[in-house]
Amino acid sequence: MIATGINKGSITTAPWSAWPQDGLTFAEAFIAITNIVFAYSFAICQFSFMDEMHTPSDYKKSIWALGLIEIFIYTLTGALIYAFVGQEVQSPALLSAGHTISKVAFGVGLPVIFISGSINTTVVGRYIHGRMYKDSIIRFINTKMGWITWLTLITVITVLAFIIAEAIPFFSELLSISSSLFISGFTFYFPAMMWFMLIREGSPFATHNLWKTALNGLCFVIGMIVLVCGTYASIVEIAHKFKTGAISSPFTCAALA
Repeated sequence: MIATGINKGSITTAPWSAWPQDGLTFAEAFIAITNIVFAYSFAICQFSFMDEMHTPSDYKKSIWALGLIEIFIYTLTGALIYAFVGQEVQSPALLSAGHTISKVAFGVGLPVIFISGSINTTVVGRYIHGRMYKDSIIRFINTKMGWITWLTLITVITVLAFIIAEAIPFFSELLSISSSLFISGFTFYFPAMMWFMLIREGSPFATHNLWKTALNGLCFVIGMIVLVCGTYASIVEIAHKFKTGAISSPFTCAALA
């Protein structure tokens, strides 16, 4: 943020606007929406985290704390970078700081990127490992077979993630696909369905359930919109970029913006 502010000299020099740019297509607009959904959604790992806790009910405190802090930091960061860079902001935003500063920023951010990826890798590994040994003592104590299985799982998941990241030569559209196919469910329509089918007490139209019915119904609709429109927008935008040659080759160091 500091580098972009210095490079642009003043916040007034960046061509930013609170309104959509001219000629914006539906696909481009929804790619931006799904990227926002991806950034602010953190529900996909919640079940695994709760399962590891001594008192799962205490996880509500973590949800509130994480949600509020995340919204504040992400909103402030995005707003400042957009104000400094304007409509020329790239994806990922680190590329907007210039060639040299971008390399420095990626170097500084590499540990965080690694930790972020490791969290998801660990969650997937724990789930598979737990399912494989759900009726075995290996699930609860250290054994040679347990460690071999664990290290193999983590290695395979990491290699697959690396191949996907390097073989798919676009960034925003990849986030959009992930957001449309997975985040839409884990954050929006799955929780809504869980309330209607598992948690709800009494009729959905009972007085004490009316606001919950409306809220969960809205979440379900939003999830369906993100799923359908986001998937469509991703396909259209990817096809357009391939047609115009705006996408670099797989397994290169070229910027994905």
